[in-house]
Amino acid sequence: MSAPARAPVVCGAIGSFDPERMRRLAGLLGDAPRTVHEDDSSILMLDREPIEWNGRRQRGLGWIEGEIWRARPDVVDWRGAARCGATGLVLEGRRRFLHSAVNGLAPLYWIEDRGTTYFSSRIDPLVRSSPDLLSIDWDAWAAIIALRYPLGDRTPFAEVRRLPPFSTLRRRLGAARPRAHTSPWEQIEPGAGLAGAADAAVEGLREALSPIGRSVICPLSGGRDSRMLFSALAAEGRVERAVTVSDDEGETIEEDLAAAVAAAFGVTHERLSGSPASYPQDWHERAMRVEYQFVDHAWLVPVARRVEGLRTPVPDGFAIDVFVQSERHFNPPGALEHRRREGASLTLFEALRRYGLAHRALADDLHDPVVSRAREQFLAATRRFRGHPSQNLLSTYATRSVRGVATYPTGLLGREARVLTPGASDAVVSAALSATQLEKDGGALYRAIFERLDPMAGRLPSTTDTPRSGPRLERRWRSQPALDAHRRLLAEGPLAEHLSPQLRAWLAAPDGVELSGDLRLGMEAVSLLHAWWRRYRDCLREVDASELSG
Repeated sequence: MSAPARAPVVCGAIGSFDPERMRRLAGLLGDAPRTVHEDDSSILMLDREPIEWNGRRQRGLGWIEGEIWRARPDVVDWRGAARCGATGLVLEGRRRFLHSAVNGLAPLYWIEDRGTTYFSSRIDPLVRSSPDLLSIDWDAWAAIIALRYPLGDRTPFAEVRRLPPFSTLRRRLGAARPRAHTSPWEQIEPGAGLAGAADAAVEGLREALSPIGRSVICPLSGGRDSRMLFSALAAEGRVERAVTVSDDEGETIEEDLAAAVAAAFGVTHERLSGSPASYPQDWHERAMRVEYQFVDHAWLVPVARRVEGLRTPVPDGFAIDVFVQSERHFNPPGALEHRRREGASLTLFEALRRYGLAHRALADDLHDPVVSRAREQFLAATRRFRGHPSQNLLSTYATRSVRGVATYPTGLLGREARVLTPGASDAVVSAALSATQLEKDGGALYRAIFERLDPMAGRLPSTTDTPRSGPRLERRWRSQPALDAHRRLLAEGPLAEHLSPQLRAWLAAPDGVELSGDLRLGMEAVSLLHAWWRRYRDCLREVDASELSG
């Protein structure tokens, strides 16, 4: 069974599982996973051949997301498999347990029921195969509204959890016992210097890209992350064409900058966009593919449609920005002072909210509860990194990256394409963490990597150094079909009676008035919640918005 051209589709159980429920769970995934392991206390079903490794005390069956598996004889336990990017089921004598990869990229969701832990790579089948009604997780939704994504192990459903990076899930004393272990990335102390870090990062990138082959369709934005992967592939003649999608912000800066890069390598450049009429459908498709866990508009959907079914893997620049460290909002003043510990975490929390204060789209009485609940969860999710020299980068990755941005390569793009993310491989991350944050400040590591990959590509203008002109073109997200769809979504749902007067006024008469970033994200967040509620209301217990402020 060869690996399909998409992200892994997985389900299974540990404990005394119900065979009929497993058949239903697998059927709901819709991608024909088959049983690759079954015994009295566990079952694993995959849509591809499992990754197998053997040690003296443990053996494993797993899968990999965002990378190409390379068999290594030194993988003799789950920790070694996880560091190579695998997630899987471990057989240790009579014991059975699950583990996640060091990068946490492969989503592994689980639900506890009747003495068994059922798990899946997607939330929806766990919900629809449950014999019981489930509950809304208002803590998760507070974080989704305040930060755009849930935190820790939470999902929109209180009973469904996600296994964090480099963690195990065992059954003990009749219950599921998740445990987050100290990862290899947390053990890295910077000391290689900028040159050493750049050398190792380039070697890691080239190794990760080596299995892709030729005739690559390469997504290329105006930024530097996708350009880094594009230049490494294009310099060897492996790119068939570059594709850039409009970011729907009223200008063509992304397409124009990407076109110049493609032209410099002699690669055909393709500009993608969608129609206003298709926007509501695109919006719902995006929401469904990210399983209602990441607030955004539908700008990236045309890329997802463009790469569907491609047999050649699609490269994605996920995580490069965090660890190579170009953006100041990952390193705000105060967050670099890791010895301040909790104070640095609070500084980072506020910095990560710079894309908008979405809670302002709600009535005043919900502002403090939403933000405080999100803040408490953020501090809990990042507590393990306090005092580490790379505290802010590890914290950003564990929250914004894994729980938010990762839904694009694994869900939106990965649902129908094989997406590779070299920036989240162990070799590249370890290399980037080996330089101090001060050494990387101001994009120094970016420049050093480009000098080794392709100096010309690194010197071409990017969104980092090119100012935006502001909206001057029509935007799909505020077209009439889009606004009509948002009005319908906002009018019916748990928070319909809790919208701010400012958002209500704009929705009533938006012509010629620019919507603030705060209210725009708030509109997207509440619409996402209401779309989720409408899709699952028959699977939910009563949803009471007053609990959000409780």
